[in-house]
Amino acid sequence: MTATVNAPAQARAAGNRKTSVALGAVPRVSLMPPELGERNRQLGVQRGLRLLMFAAVVLAIGATAGAWYLAFGATLAAQAEQARTADLLLQQQQYAEVQQAIRAVELGEAALRVGGSTEIDWQDYLGRVQASLPEGVLLESFTVDASTVTEQYPQSSIPLQGNRIATLQFSAKSSTLPEIPDWLNRLQGLPGFVDANPGSVSRGVDGSYTASIEMHIDAQAYSNRLTADEAEAAETEEVGE
Repeated sequence: MTATVNAPAQARAAGNRKTSVALGAVPRVSLMPPELGERNRQLGVQRGLRLLMFAAVVLAIGATAGAWYLAFGATLAAQAEQARTADLLLQQQQYAEVQQAIRAVELGEAALRVGGSTEIDWQDYLGRVQASLPEGVLLESFTVDASTVTEQYPQSSIPLQGNRIATLQFSAKSSTLPEIPDWLNRLQGLPGFVDANPGSVSRGVDGSYTASIEMHIDAQAYSNRLTADEAEAAETEEVGE
């Protein structure tokens, strides 16, 4: 029978071990088992992990709350803007008739300006023609051919003739033989005069003479009445201010 005794050998090995003690240090002996210290360390790690998880949850909740607050603020702003837009639309509907009337007036004024851009005050112009004729000569008849807003007046194909926007043909009656060159010279002082050509001269049974003249007129004959009225109104408004 063979028996192995290990206890005395282990006791001798333990007796041979030397424990190093720092000189001058207070001797301390931990009576706690090593398992308890390891458990304490594990508990510390667990507490740290719990704190980290709690901080992450707090941050997530804060981020969610911030995003919700921003979204809520944006929703309120959008609702306020929609309410403002609806209010403006309601106000526009209330004043729709006034706006339509204003647009109609503006459209009418624009039409007058466009139509008046080719306007010649023929009553005034014929009065000027009569005033330019010699004493005793009376304007008897006339015809006018003028441009329109949509159509350009046809120009002469003869070289050196000026541009024209209207042609005035008139007949004048004189008790004596008319001096046509003198008539033509007098017509040159009229606004918009381009040129004038003599026509026929006839004698009536009463001994009077009737002469016809064709006269071309350019854009200087336009009355510009509407433009002048607008300028006068603007000046009056400035003086009033």
